[in-house]
Amino acid sequence: MGPGPASRPGRPPLAAALCAALLMLLLLPPALGAGERRRLACSTCRGIADRFNQGLADTAKKNFGGGNTAWEEKTLSKYESSEIRLVEIIENLCDSSNFECNNMVEEHEEHIEKWWFKLKKKYPDLFKWFCIETIEVCCPAGTYGPDCLACRGGSERPCHGNGHCDGDGTRGGDGSCSCNKEYTGDFCLDCSNGYFSTLRNETHSVCTACHTACKTCTGSSNKDCQDCKEGWIKNEESACVDLDECAASPCKDHQYCLNTDGSFSCK
Repeated sequence: MGPGPASRPGRPPLAAALCAALLMLLLLPPALGAGERRRLACSTCRGIADRFNQGLADTAKKNFGGGNTAWEEKTLSKYESSEIRLVEIIENLCDSSNFECNNMVEEHEEHIEKWWFKLKKKYPDLFKWFCIETIEVCCPAGTYGPDCLACRGGSERPCHGNGHCDGDGTRGGDGSCSCNKEYTGDFCLDCSNGYFSTLRNETHSVCTACHTACKTCTGSSNKDCQDCKEGWIKNEESACVDLDECAASPCKDHQYCLNTDGSFSCK
């Protein structure tokens, strides 16, 4: 019997490595844009400050309670600003799987130590000192972007209190407004369809819901409708009233029509 067919040569190592690398690239999450990275950095820093404050609370009376009060007060005074307490707090700032948090703490641990030993009495707000003023990854509330510019409508009432400022409090975003459902416009001062203005000046706007029959309106009753919603029709008094769709017999022969406000159903 002659020799069997030659075995097929394996894939060259270089080609296999290239395929593996390509597969890894395909499985990686999409890279964050600059704005998203800035938002993430601020969110991470805020989380660190919040966890630090929680650590302060958790260690405030640690291992003390009962016994020699004078000794406890003396010992607690030393522990209160000690390196031991700082290390205990830092160890619990980040979950082990949170890369961004652990990386930020490692990169800026000297700043945290400086604040702890020298500056916390002068600057008691860690978030403001650390995240906004020192490593500059966040902005004060009502401001946004790399230069912490005021949001539309002003930093005190972004979007005139009727929406959310894009990037508010972070070094990201563009300061544009996402208005609440009642409002529209660049500054959230105009009323959306289905709402009418009950107060309007340069800094404040209040929009109230129209009557359920109105698509647009100037007041709260069905007589104030400018346009009726689908399923409603204007009567001789120019008020939007329910359209009786059942009058046109829209249902099949074996069904009966049930008229409802602005609609109908077949049973």
